[in-house]
Amino acid sequence: MNDNTPDSVPTDLPAAWIGWDWADDHHDIFLETAEGKTEKIRLPHRPEELHRWFKELGQRFDQRKVVLCLEACRSALLPILLEYSFLELYLVNPKSLARFREVVRPSGSKNDELDCQLACQLVKSHRSLLFEYVTEDPLTVELAQLVSYRRDLVNQRSALANQLKATLKLYYPLALDLLQEDTTTALAANFVLKFPTLRAVQETALHQVRKFFVGQGCRLTEKMEERLAKVAGSVGVSNEAAWNNPNSFMACALAEQLKVVVARVQGIEEHIEIVAEQHPNKALAESLPGAAAVLEPRIMAVLGTNFEACGSAQELAVRDGVAPRRIQSGKSCVISRRKAKPQFEHQTWIEFAKSSLLTCAWAQDFVEAKKKEGKKYYTAIRALAFKWSRILYACWKNGTVYNEATYLAALKKASSPYAAKPSAS
Repeated sequence: MNDNTPDSVPTDLPAAWIGWDWADDHHDIFLETAEGKTEKIRLPHRPEELHRWFKELGQRFDQRKVVLCLEACRSALLPILLEYSFLELYLVNPKSLARFREVVRPSGSKNDELDCQLACQLVKSHRSLLFEYVTEDPLTVELAQLVSYRRDLVNQRSALANQLKATLKLYYPLALDLLQEDTTTALAANFVLKFPTLRAVQETALHQVRKFFVGQGCRLTEKMEERLAKVAGSVGVSNEAAWNNPNSFMACALAEQLKVVVARVQGIEEHIEIVAEQHPNKALAESLPGAAAVLEPRIMAVLGTNFEACGSAQELAVRDGVAPRRIQSGKSCVISRRKAKPQFEHQTWIEFAKSSLLTCAWAQDFVEAKKKEGKKYYTAIRALAFKWSRILYACWKNGTVYNEATYLAALKKASSPYAAKPSAS
């Protein structure tokens, strides 16, 4: 075929565009080739079928670029999609697709076939306005998953601990006194399993109760002895078995679950420490004031190692929901926080900003200045997180660690009021 014929396709164009919609048991796909041919495909939600289809797709288009668009929340597909280098991926916010649907379907009609067709049209017509998904290195991918799952496990631990505390208040308040109201530990779980009722702990010799606490790593301080002295004279909420038996059963059930989750939290933290030790961003994360052991690996994962993922500090801040949202119309301009954002990444920046206040004097001055301007505390913290994201981006791109003296010198040169005093030691 002559290159000048109307049917010829420029080689720099994608071979096809794909819109992808995920249901519980299948995938609806709308495919449009560079020649304008369209296909509607339905695939079962089975890895072997998906891999087979993508291999055939690569062979069909001779490994030429295929642009694929799907909702960002469908990240479970990523491990499969990333195996095929000919795919160019765009993970679109579900709200963006919903609003695009409203533009072309004002009636509000919706179905899976329509959604995947609209995803295809969105990426075909507006690809230059969307962010291409850029994969990170395996170490960052693993670390990001680990720190995210750690937070999930910590949330489970907190939920179980709160349930256990509420149950103990119903029938066994002495247990909370002996545990100093802390039900998040393996000590709390083991105590409830060993002494599930007031009667059980009172019928045990005091030296055996003391031995239990020592075996759990507790020090026999004067305050501990004072708490143990309360055991003999303590009075229960009720002496009725009809009240104590169901509650003690529930407390033991919660304690058994709590014991497992606490062990898993400890295990995943050890795994995170091993992976973080090898990460290229380790030195930068360790140089940050207030980050400590929990936030350091989270910051490593948020920054990653792929500079193509974010072309500027503004892109990083927008990606993670730290940048403020500007709404301008005519002469009015409103700046507010973003509600649609990746929650865990956003939370990482916010928590680091709050932690930096413990040791960083200029950060303290920054927040106080915002509060004097009439800003609420959390508005000031978000502004500080935005500032930290720009600082860390510069360090990350330049391959340097954060240096307090260098930054304060830069603030002084710019006549910033936050350069007045060094950080607290």
